[in-house]
Amino acid sequence: MGIDYGYDLYLPTCAVGRALRAVASIARHGIGSVDVVVPGGQRLTLPFRGEPTDDVDHWSLDTCLFFPVGDEAIRAWAEVEQRAGRQKHPDAQGRIWVGSVYLSFWRHCGLRPDYSRLDFTAATTSMSRLFEQSASIRDTFTGLAESVGAACLMLDREGDGDEICWPASGDNLAAFAGSWPEIGCLC
Repeated sequence: MGIDYGYDLYLPTCAVGRALRAVASIARHGIGSVDVVVPGGQRLTLPFRGEPTDDVDHWSLDTCLFFPVGDEAIRAWAEVEQRAGRQKHPDAQGRIWVGSVYLSFWRHCGLRPDYSRLDFTAATTSMSRLFEQSASIRDTFTGLAESVGAACLMLDREGDGDEICWPASGDNLAAFAGSWPEIGCLC
């Protein structure tokens, strides 16, 4: 049993479709596609692997995501991937893909009504360490959180020193969630 670190994105439920489209824009295409229905009834076809779902409360998929090769941790990861023949080189934008990344959706995050959670969990212990150590990966998830109007982004270390990465607010997620705005006019 390894460690399964990940980034948890807490956002207004009405922003889930927008967030998934943003994730699809950094996903590696050609690994499959899947249809999901998001809260509000919108059906999306995403470049992820998994079973199609009409469940608007919970589902799990997996994907490969592109991250900039912008720090030592991800450069070292890229070198190993290249030597193993899994990747030839960074793409034209200076990114490599990392995956599988397990993507789970939870309609009710348990912290505030009308907020949901998208979890991006590393598939292996080495990938978990990469998620923890790479500024490029953290910056990508932080940018995603900001761009979709998320309330918070947390690095989930399986309860061992979890960290709120964005916005700066301390590390007590439940207390911080009490300050999130009531949903109604946000979306």
